[in-house]
Amino acid sequence: MDCPRCSGSLETYELFGREAEGCETCGYVGVAVSHESEPVELESWQEALDRFKKE
Repeated sequence: MDCPRCSGSLETYELFGREAEGCETCGYVGVAVSHESEPVELESWQEALDRFKKE
């Protein structure tokens, strides 16, 4: 079977009676992932100092 990502050949691994396929060429393992992240709201120095003063 060919890798859907790079067309290399998929290797089949078995452990405790369960099988998984992976591509040694590109690292594909058949798990869907999202490479997008939520934007992080940054705190300004003034906001950090104000928060510290409140505590």
